[in-house]
Amino acid sequence: MAGSLARINLYHATGIATLLVLPFLLDSIGMAFYVNMIFLALMYGIAALAWNLMMGYTGLFSLGHAVFFGVGSYTVAILALYYNVTPWVGLILAGVTAGLLGLVLSPPLLRLRSHWFTLATIALGEIFRLSFAHWDYVGGSSGLQMPISERRLYYLQFTGATIYSYIALGVLAVELIVLWRIVNSRIGFYLQTIREDELVAQTLGINTFKYKTIALAISAFFTGIAGGLYTVRFRYVDPFALFDLITISTYIAVAGIIGGIYTFLGPLIGSFIFIPVSEYVRANIVQAFPRIYGLHVTVLGVILLVISLFAPEGILGYLKKRREKR
Repeated sequence: MAGSLARINLYHATGIATLLVLPFLLDSIGMAFYVNMIFLALMYGIAALAWNLMMGYTGLFSLGHAVFFGVGSYTVAILALYYNVTPWVGLILAGVTAGLLGLVLSPPLLRLRSHWFTLATIALGEIFRLSFAHWDYVGGSSGLQMPISERRLYYLQFTGATIYSYIALGVLAVELIVLWRIVNSRIGFYLQTIREDELVAQTLGINTFKYKTIALAISAFFTGIAGGLYTVRFRYVDPFALFDLITISTYIAVAGIIGGIYTFLGPLIGSFIFIPVSEYVRANIVQAFPRIYGLHVTVLGVILLVISLFAPEGILGYLKKRREKR
């Protein structure tokens, strides 16, 4: 037992050390594409961990997390562009805005169960996408451009993805601490009871609507911050990119599923597998066959199919299962 714990702690320490050194190292040798890949993996990892609080621990399969991602992203852009608020504050307010939205949406959404909940989240994403595309205050279909200023630190305006990767790493560290405390607390126990059987949870006296609302709000909060990170990195927001079913909602869910939804770190591991592969395919294979539309989605679908056939419990779940058998 002690040996297993020592190995796990060693793996964690190695992973943390690698993430701390790798962006700076890759940037120093001119591999900017791979630094940006790390940033994207961290950003999607933050969102996938938040999504997994809903799916892995509460049993609510959402394909509408692009709503919280997009709202958080727009919050940072609007505050900086219209009210001269630094993105340092904007990132926190992005999470707060998305979390409050989660609370507002919880009464109609959480009354639904099973596939009806999933379908409702998909519809919600489309509603927000079309609404923002016709809302002049947020730039309509043209979107919004972050302000360009000499106050680089104030507006988080840096060259390349290295600094943004470290900011995302800091957000990820805070999220891991918060989520770890939640899932190992009484709230986490209640959420898992709801996941296993909501009717039994109700007979045990658990207020299922209350705890599902808590899960939704926390999940929305961290997804909103992930959306804010998108804005400070790419400096531009538009509704068709941010409320997209495939590249936002589905990517977040697939990262969680590949890593293992019933494990704590699975979604993070999944994002560091899925996102680099996705970016590599998009940047290399698709460029070689430009006439084949949607080729990268097809390749990713094949990868997901293979993993679902050979490791239906996800990568981390599969490794855990093998370790238990040994």
